[in-house]
Amino acid sequence: MIMGLPEGREAKVEKARKDIKVQKLVGEYDVFSGCPYQLLIQDTPAKNDAMIAVLLSLALVLLIFQPLITYLRDTKRLRRFPNATCFSGISNIPFMILRYRGFRSKEVHRAHQHHPVLRLGPNTVSFSSPAAIRAIYGHATPCAKGGSYENTLTPHAGLIEVIDKQDHAAKRRILSNAFATRNLEQWEFKVADKVRRLTQRFDHACDDKGPAVVDFRKWVNLFTVEAIVDIALSQRLGCLERGDDLVRITTSDGGEKTVPFIEGLHAPRRALSMIVWSPWCRRVKPVLESISALFSTGRQLGEDFNDLLGCLVKERVRKHEAGEELDDLATCLFQDKAGQARNLQFAAIQGQMSTLLDAGSDTTAIALTHVMYFLLKNPDILKRLREEVDLHAVVDTDGVATYASVKNLPYLRACLDESLRLYPPVCTGLHRVTPPEGYEIDGHWIAGGTVVAVPIYTAQRNPAFFPEPERYAPERWLSEKAKDAQASFIPFSAGARGCIGRNITYIEQMMLLASLVRRYDFGFDDEGFQLVHEEAFNLWPGPMRLRIQRRLV
Repeated sequence: MIMGLPEGREAKVEKARKDIKVQKLVGEYDVFSGCPYQLLIQDTPAKNDAMIAVLLSLALVLLIFQPLITYLRDTKRLRRFPNATCFSGISNIPFMILRYRGFRSKEVHRAHQHHPVLRLGPNTVSFSSPAAIRAIYGHATPCAKGGSYENTLTPHAGLIEVIDKQDHAAKRRILSNAFATRNLEQWEFKVADKVRRLTQRFDHACDDKGPAVVDFRKWVNLFTVEAIVDIALSQRLGCLERGDDLVRITTSDGGEKTVPFIEGLHAPRRALSMIVWSPWCRRVKPVLESISALFSTGRQLGEDFNDLLGCLVKERVRKHEAGEELDDLATCLFQDKAGQARNLQFAAIQGQMSTLLDAGSDTTAIALTHVMYFLLKNPDILKRLREEVDLHAVVDTDGVATYASVKNLPYLRACLDESLRLYPPVCTGLHRVTPPEGYEIDGHWIAGGTVVAVPIYTAQRNPAFFPEPERYAPERWLSEKAKDAQASFIPFSAGARGCIGRNITYIEQMMLLASLVRRYDFGFDDEGFQLVHEEAFNLWPGPMRLRIQRRLV
């Protein structure tokens, strides 16, 4: 009998003693052995200290001993692979810490220079070879999306987030016809309109005033926002006219608020990218949102963006129900090619549009910023590109290059692809999970349920395909070896889960870049300028101030 306990409590304490015993590698340790039991069950001044001691003991077990035991048991035989950091084998925390340094994929790439296969976390293995790309992402792969994607999945996930292969195939079929090149080219007038509106702003800035200074990164992002909103929903936000991304909307309660479109996308992803790699992401996220300004701001701006998206989708649905025939991506969500109604739920339509507006605006703006950066860092390359554009591009009365005249320009495409190679909008490895029975990847047998990936940043710096991999060299895409290099060129991923929007981003990039290099002279406002980056899910370039001046052509 334990003295001093109220009647009936003795059995509870004995049960608690059994429940909270923890196994050590040798022998047993009783968590209660170092403190009086009365402190845990009676309302005494020392009760809080005792409870904290117990919780810390349990935390020690969960955060250190249990992962360490799992690491030592090594049931999946992952200890044979080198760790990316000292503690990668027992915790995802080291990989998450890389996020705070700003450019996680560059750190992983450095580690891959010494080891073609790395262990990034307790259950995550990173490969770097073309054979691994085919095995993990190819059309015949048995691997499925998982890992970090499980922490972002929602009931009405868009095309990128959805995990189930059959669900993904069904969603992709709905959109595939609209994203065919022949159909996208019918929307060239929408892209041309945005190019025209952007050049009008640039013209106004530098006409009769000499060179003007603009933040190129900001302006091309406004361009891509306007382009994808028009292509997807046949709507205008007025960002290029105002020079900002602030959109005024009416809320569900009849009030009004202003939503920053770009930061509404970036803020929640900036926060989530800190923890999404951990299996306890969903549990800890609500806690962080209550104590962290980064996470609470991300949640609020994410909710604001969803309100904005809801307003845009509701307006498009209203026009459809009113019989207004519009030519955009939303049409394929309302009806099939035969005109039969799909009857999708509003939440499903909004989920797809969220993915389209996010990927369609952010990644293209990233690519345009990087290609201009590389061109200005390499004046000889810019000169050669300008000669090709001046010779072959056909422009309309407003000086906008037609897609038909630029889509087959080899050096223009080479400049874009070389920029995508060095700084792909998504640099990290896209997570897949091996099938339950296990799977062989590049000669290594990987146990079932293991997260595997190939970092895009590393794959596209493979010296076997890209000699002098850090050099911006568009001419490499014009050589006989370019076809072989495609095996390690995956800025749009690969296989059945490859980016459905690759054609539309090339249309936007080719039309805008050709129009700009033909119309303006550019230079860095600071001659020693170096672009800085922040890598969340996408690789975000920082501001890029350029001097622009009209050319005499």
